[in-house]
Amino acid sequence: MGTVWTKEQQEVMNLRDCNMLVSAAAGSGKTAVLVERIVSRIMDDRKPVDIDRLLVVTFTNAAAAEMRERIAGALEEKLEQQPENVHLQRQATLIHQARITTIHSFCLDVIRNHFDRISLDPGFRIGDEGELKLLRQEVMEQLLEEEYEESRPEFEKFAESFAPGRTDGRMEEVIGEFFDFSMGYPWPEEWRQRCLKEYQAETWEEAEAAEWLQALLEKLALTVKDLGKQMEQALNTAKEQDGPRTYLPMLESDLAMLEKLQDCKSYRAYADFFQKELSWEPLSRKKDPEASEANKTLVKRIRDQVKYEVYRIQEEYFFESPEQILEDIRGAAPLVEELVRLAGRFQQMYQARKEEKNLVDFADLEHYALEILVRKEGEETVPTVTAWEYAMEFEEVMIDEYQDSNLVQEILLSSVSSPERHNRFMVGDVKQSIYRFRLARPELFMEKYHGYARDGGENRRIDLHKNFRSRSQVLEGVNLVFRQIMTEKLGDVEYDDDAALYPG
Repeated sequence: MGTVWTKEQQEVMNLRDCNMLVSAAAGSGKTAVLVERIVSRIMDDRKPVDIDRLLVVTFTNAAAAEMRERIAGALEEKLEQQPENVHLQRQATLIHQARITTIHSFCLDVIRNHFDRISLDPGFRIGDEGELKLLRQEVMEQLLEEEYEESRPEFEKFAESFAPGRTDGRMEEVIGEFFDFSMGYPWPEEWRQRCLKEYQAETWEEAEAAEWLQALLEKLALTVKDLGKQMEQALNTAKEQDGPRTYLPMLESDLAMLEKLQDCKSYRAYADFFQKELSWEPLSRKKDPEASEANKTLVKRIRDQVKYEVYRIQEEYFFESPEQILEDIRGAAPLVEELVRLAGRFQQMYQARKEEKNLVDFADLEHYALEILVRKEGEETVPTVTAWEYAMEFEEVMIDEYQDSNLVQEILLSSVSSPERHNRFMVGDVKQSIYRFRLARPELFMEKYHGYARDGGENRRIDLHKNFRSRSQVLEGVNLVFRQIMTEKLGDVEYDDDAALYPG
């Protein structure tokens, strides 16, 4: 008996002529469905395609190898059923040169075929991790040695700030981490200059518009909302039959104060609140014979924890007025400017040393491929003729684990997809996004998750909810926990009926 597919899985396999985002929950048969879609495209009665006309991008080499093996197995089964099918015989041969690959292997292929478009010796090789680590350290030491010899006042101040001890270890870390972070963006120097601009604000309004301060306000809003819920729990406990009812007036006052804190929408509003309105009434000492010691202890513990968190927020973020904060930000601008300059110098020197040794690293693969496939016109990125040639070659571009794509990879794969044919297929699960520290951008997934329609059109979204891996009791437990803790602010997705797991 063959596999019985769900309605949603069938849709994933059979839909054509549209960009598709598949939100595939854990255990939903994502890989099996992806393999079946590839086979169904090859065997399509109306418009069959050769397997080497599909670009399938997976996250790891192991995943790519498994995908190739499963597709080859599926083709063998079809050939056993239709041994005289010439098209299937051709696919069994082409499977060995099919573009089932990681993003870095795809970039490597682009570079090897078009190295004449960039300043790279065709005999280059990818450096191993240990070799590149040693080379980076040598370059960093050379950079700092030259800077110390030159004795620029700006560098000396930077060194005093980040390397106050006997070693330069912390300064090396700061420069290296800033450089690495910038390489996760399509145009690293442009991003570094944008960072510097946020430290050159002339007014508080300009400073508050900075990305980092907006991120702080979002974090504060989430934290304060959670503190309000904790205080509600304390209040509800005090209202119980054996609750400490003498605490009610103080707890109601606390909750009203936290609700005012939740109404703060700007840094200045928070600062004014902490300066003028923050106050805690002492809990009543009146004896309440009906109150249990357990409930009294619980209420006190919750209230103390909330008070601690509120004071911590005040001490960490609101220790000065907005005007003084602005002066601090502007005062840090020379240090940030020096950091931007040093990271730029490190990039140039590191690149030169790699070119001497004919080495590239994984970030180089992405940026060289980017140079070949797109050009920048103002704020827009435009595919090159080479990208157009790739787009004409691929009938469909399939991206696995899409939630872990970064911005460079998004631009690369968009450039080789045909906008006229709507041939991008993306599958993943934002709840399983764990590579933000590597500059993965799950918001790319969520933008399409909210923007793609579920009932037709050029951009389609299909949700695979059913889990075929775990028992219903396990899924119920997972749903119970994540419905309470996962929100769009914490976890990038609201854990509602659309996000929950269902037994398959």
